[in-house]
Amino acid sequence: MESFCESIVKYFMVLCNSLFAFAGVVLIGVGAYAQIAAKDYLNFLGDNYVNTPIFIIILGVVVFAIAFFGCYGAGKENKCLIYTYTTLLVIILIAQIGAAIAAFVLKGDLKMEITKNMEKSIKNYNVEGFEGVTLTWDLVQKNLKCCGVENFEDWKNVTHFSDGGVPDSCCIAGQVEGCGKAPVDPANLFSDGCFTLFSDQFVSNLSIVGAVAAGIALGEMIAIAFACCLGKRVGRGGNYV
Repeated sequence: MESFCESIVKYFMVLCNSLFAFAGVVLIGVGAYAQIAAKDYLNFLGDNYVNTPIFIIILGVVVFAIAFFGCYGAGKENKCLIYTYTTLLVIILIAQIGAAIAAFVLKGDLKMEITKNMEKSIKNYNVEGFEGVTLTWDLVQKNLKCCGVENFEDWKNVTHFSDGGVPDSCCIAGQVEGCGKAPVDPANLFSDGCFTLFSDQFVSNLSIVGAVAAGIALGEMIAIAFACCLGKRVGRGGNYV
């Protein structure tokens, strides 16, 4: 009966680690998606947002590697390998929980960071040396169908548009050259501000990253328990293959 239980635990460990290898790929994919989605909007996003997906990608690679280590240790029923695997998994679990917490905590800070960066960068629109800022604003306004931080009137505070004009990317009809020149008809401009639409999109991405990391961490807790159980049973049987 004990041998049967040991076999169940061992093969469950192999199954768990196969799933963890897949989970590692998922972490890499989710982190890469969040990173790629942010690449054109770095002028609005802070370093903390960019660093979190990178950390998740690194965790995914490590989880993937450790999963194969765990499968090997369980298959060989080697006590030293099993406990080494368990120790590594505990370290990764702590890091993963930290990443999940950081992702959820960062959501509030991210909105403040986006507001600050938008209000700062809008003043540098079309300024020589700030071509990246101009491109970011045009991309955001075209893609999200919005204008300004809160609304199109924010552009009145920008030197280039003090006459009441707006960037051409604010036009509902598309970014046609000259469509944003003063005087402009508000009916022809996007009515929504960009802050709410933009921040909601990236806060949502952080929520996904945090939820995936937390979900996989829960599975890792179960694997740690079974690894400890298998390690104790291998020790009792004196099997150190």
